Amino acid sequence: MRRRENPPVEMPAKTTVKKASNGTVYVYYTTRAYRNAQGKPTSDEAAIGKLAPDGVSLIPNQRYFDFFGHDRPIVAESKAFGASGVVHLLAKRLKIKDLLEEACGPLAGLVLLAASYMVEEDNVMCHIADYCDETFTSGDLRLDSQSTSELFQALSLHERSSFLSSWVRLRQAEEYIAYDVTSLSTYSGGIEDAEWGHNRDGEDLCQINLGMFVGEDTHLPVYYATYQGSVLDKTHLAYMMESARALGISKVRFVFDRGFVTTDNLAYVNEQHLSFITALPAHLKAYKGLLDEAGAADISSSRNAVLGQGLYALRLPVAIGDVALYAHVFFSPQKKALEELVLYAKVERLEAELTKMASSKKLPKKYTDLFCVSDIDGTQGATTFTRDYEKIDARLRRAGFFVLVATNNTISSEEVLMTYRYKDTIEKAFSGMKNHLDFNRMRTHGTLTTDGKLFVGFIALILRSQIRTALSASNDKDVKKMPVTSAIRELRKLKRITYSSGEVQHTVVTKTQRLVLDALGIDSDELLAVR
Repeated sequence: MRRRENPPVEMPAKTTVKKASNGTVYVYYTTRAYRNAQGKPTSDEAAIGKLAPDGVSLIPNQRYFDFFGHDRPIVAESKAFGASGVVHLLAKRLKIKDLLEEACGPLAGLVLLAASYMVEEDNVMCHIADYCDETFTSGDLRLDSQSTSELFQALSLHERSSFLSSWVRLRQAEEYIAYDVTSLSTYSGGIEDAEWGHNRDGEDLCQINLGMFVGEDTHLPVYYATYQGSVLDKTHLAYMMESARALGISKVRFVFDRGFVTTDNLAYVNEQHLSFITALPAHLKAYKGLLDEAGAADISSSRNAVLGQGLYALRLPVAIGDVALYAHVFFSPQKKALEELVLYAKVERLEAELTKMASSKKLPKKYTDLFCVSDIDGTQGATTFTRDYEKIDARLRRAGFFVLVATNNTISSEEVLMTYRYKDTIEKAFSGMKNHLDFNRMRTHGTLTTDGKLFVGFIALILRSQIRTALSASNDKDVKKMPVTSAIRELRKLKRITYSSGEVQHTVVTKTQRLVLDALGIDSDELLAVR
C-alpha cells in the first residue's frame, strides 16, 4: 500500500537537496557544521523529506517533526476522488451537465451524483449513502436510499423529455443513429409497462421493453423509450419512429437482427423510406438462391476481395415479398473451414449415438437431417443407417457464407458490413446497462420511480459508454483491453485528503492511473482541480 504523504510545509533554513537516481529530490537538514580532523569543513545531515512539486516547499517526513517540534497534521477526512472526478469532467465535456441544468434545474447535480454512483457501483440504491460518505462529490451533495427514491419520482416527464430532446439535437448533428430493443425484468406488479411477454433473457418474470438509439460513430446512447412488455418489437416500431421524429431524429440507419425480417416489417420500413441493414435468415428461399448466384459468379475471385477483412463479397438485387432490396453476399474461407470441422464433428457424434440405438422409431430430426435411417427387421426393430451425402454436401456448399440486405444501393459491401457490426455497439450498451449497471432487475415498485431511475440509468450508460470507447481506443495495450470496471476501481484509489488545518492534498497519481486518464483525454492537473 502506498504510504500517505504529509501536506507540504515551508522549507526550513540550513537545508540542502540531493537528487536520487529515480528522479526524486530529497531535502537534508544540517544538524551540525564543523571541521574534521584534516581541517576540512563538513557537516552532519538528516533527511527531513523531499521537494514538493512546486519546487519550493517541503513534503516532510517524521524526522522533520522530531527536529522542529511541530505536530504531525491530523487527517480529518479521506475520500475516493478519481472516478467521481472523471465522471464529473466527462459530463462537462459531453455537455450532459449543461443540458441537465437546463432541463432539470436544481435537480441536475443530484441526477449526476446518482448517475456517478451507478457508473462506479450499480443501481442498488440502498448503498448510495455509504458511497457519499466514502466519495468526494462535486458540490458536496449527498443522497441516501430515501432521497434517491424521491429524486426519481421528482423527475417529471417534461424534464426528462427536455433533456432527451436537447441531447438528440447535439448527437444528431454528428452521426447516424442505430436502433435495437431489449427487455428489463421486474418482480413488481405496480409498474404500468411491466407485462408478461417474450423475455429475451429467458426469465419467467414480467418485463418492460426498452428501445434505444445509439450513435454509430461515438457509440453513445442517444435516445430511449419504454413500452409494454407484452408488445412485440415489430408492433412498437411505428410508435418508436414517431417518437424519434418528434424529437428530431432523422438520420436513422436501422440495424436489425434476423428476427425482424418479415414481409410486414419490410413493407413498413419500405413505405416509410427508412434506411436499414439486416442479416438475411438462412431458411428463406431467397437466401439459397443468392448463394447459388454468388457461386456461379465466382465470388472468391480476387476482384471481389474486401481488403483487410479476409472476405469476398458480391452485391446482388433481391426481392422479399414486394420489397426490392440489395443483398450483399459474403464468403469467408476461414469461416468455411471452421464450419466444415464443426459439421464433420457433428456427423461423427450423431453416428456414434445412432450405433447405440436399438430402434429408429421416432428419431429426432437432428438424425434424419444428416442420415438415411431405416429398420431392417420390423419385428425386432433393428436399425440401419447411412450418411446422407447429398444433405451433407448441401450444407458444405453453404459453409462460409452469410448475407446482409440493405435498402440503400449506393453503399459498398464493406460499408454495409461495418455498419452491421455497429449492432454490436447497441448490444454492448444493453449489456453495460443490464450487467454492469445492474438493470437486469429494475428494483423499483412504482411507475414514477421506474421512469426516473431509467432516466438516471440512461445518463450513467452514456458516461460508461464514453469510458469504454476511450479505453478500447487507447494506444497502450494493457489499457486497451482493460474492462471499465477495472479502470473505475483503479481510479477510485485516488484519494482526496483533508487535514485538520484545512489543507487539502491528493494521493500521487500512479502510472496505471495516468495511462487510464491519458486514454480518457484527461490531464491529471485537470482532475485534481475538480471542486
